[in-house]
Amino acid sequence: MDTLKELLARGYRARSENDPAESRAAFFEAVREASIEADRPSLAEALCGLAQAQRDIGNLAAANHEYENAAVLYRQVGPPAKLAYAIRHEADILRELRRPTDAERLYLEAEKIYRQLGQQATLDLANTLRGLALVNESVGKLDASKMLWSEARELYADCNVEAGVSECDKKLSQ
Repeated sequence: MDTLKELLARGYRARSENDPAESRAAFFEAVREASIEADRPSLAEALCGLAQAQRDIGNLAAANHEYENAAVLYRQVGPPAKLAYAIRHEADILRELRRPTDAERLYLEAEKIYRQLGQQATLDLANTLRGLALVNESVGKLDASKMLWSEARELYADCNVEAGVSECDKKLSQ
């Protein structure tokens, strides 16, 4: 029987090896084990891992559910960076499910947390602003979207993320 730590490591390893079925199985088992042990921080982490695996296989509704549950736990046990991570990814899924109002609320919450975390969260903030810009585009708020793309571009440049800079440049030139 794998320990909780081993299950989490197995899930991350399978995901990095592009084996979503194995990743899902490991994280599902980690969720079960963390629940039995009443280890809420590990349960939240396992739920995020399970959500990623569900998303990797295209099961967006299940992924949304797992991120939502992880966020509930992170709101109780912290830390803020992990809460922001969970809600930003939940927002990404809600955006993909064409629920812009729900996504926007979560992006704005994640943005606030990432801004409070400062420089250590620069890339996470850029990714959050990117998602928020896409939401604004989808509902016709083009001026707000352009401002977000512009700030995201600066942050991606600060992090040397060329793909992010390139996408922002493309959006800003449209």
